[in-house]
Amino acid sequence: MSSADTPPTGVVNPEPLLSAFGFWPSFHDAEIHSAILDRGNEVEPPSITLVVHAFSCDGQVDENGFFRVVTSVLVTLKCSDVRESELVDLGHQNVISSMGFESTAEGLVRLTLGECYGLSGSIVCSHVRIESVVPWQYSTPDRPPPSRRA
Repeated sequence: MSSADTPPTGVVNPEPLLSAFGFWPSFHDAEIHSAILDRGNEVEPPSITLVVHAFSCDGQVDENGFFRVVTSVLVTLKCSDVRESELVDLGHQNVISSMGFESTAEGLVRLTLGECYGLSGSIVCSHVRIESVVPWQYSTPDRPPPSRRA
């Protein structure tokens, strides 16, 4: 695991995520929006791409009793050269308790999606690349900006 200021080992191109948050996020209560499994071909090895809504709160509670969200982004992570995967319980909402990264004895990376509600499991791959980080708001005229119940 890594400290809050340092990206985990095996993560390539962490700068966009560090820039968005100012630290390496825990992904607590993040939601997996999509998981794309690609079998690869003669040139590209198998990969799994995850699109994750990640956010951070400032600890302040608004007038409706919700934590104020200060950063809200969609992060696209590509797990390259997948050697092993165990993903379970895909549903209409896929909230994770955490996203962990650890080095294996073989020099690979194990990405673990902590169980909460919906998709969870692990992926073992050569590296995880941050493909993109884009601001994300899921508010509409009849739905307020993102917040989390205190």
